Amino acid sequence: MRAGLGAVIELVPFTEADIDPLLGWVRSLEELFFWTASSFGYPLTREHITQHMRDCAARGDRLIFKAVESASGEAVGYVELGALDPRNRSARIGRVLIAPPARGRGLGAGMMRAALAYAFDVRQVHRAELGVFDVNPRALALYERVGFRREGTRRESFKVPEELGGGYWSEIVMSVLASEWAAMRNHDPISDSA
Repeated sequence: MRAGLGAVIELVPFTEADIDPLLGWVRSLEELFFWTASSFGYPLTREHITQHMRDCAARGDRLIFKAVESASGEAVGYVELGALDPRNRSARIGRVLIAPPARGRGLGAGMMRAALAYAFDVRQVHRAELGVFDVNPRALALYERVGFRREGTRRESFKVPEELGGGYWSEIVMSVLASEWAAMRNHDPISDSA
């Protein structure tokens, strides 16, 4: 999929060799919470990720990818395709993370388009969804830019650690349907300023 200035993003299976660079991308408790909600402890460790990889492999319900910029071969992001539901032909895109040096280069849009392409073109889903915190306006804008539509809000659904101010954050549920993806595929993504 193409992003911003014509960069092509490929999704490649995430392996244990990719863990150490990923650990450096999560530099604060807030970044960790935006990325995984409360799934992992802070600081993020190799053991957290290897256990997650083992659990996903055992359940067989989640695909884990690194996003690679084709021209440079640089790993620029991480994304998961989970909640794979063959009966209802649906999937949930999650744990979306762009490497700090890659931020602001339009690669997030390319990575999300690559994730949508994988979901719709390879897995043949009818619906791809995600959840994003209402306090993350940059992510919300990105997801809307690549075609996600807001469906609803799970109000105050995630308890926020006291170190981040406490209280609760709400999750906005967004989705793209296969028919919407097909219409977007006819649009030239290089012209987007994502």
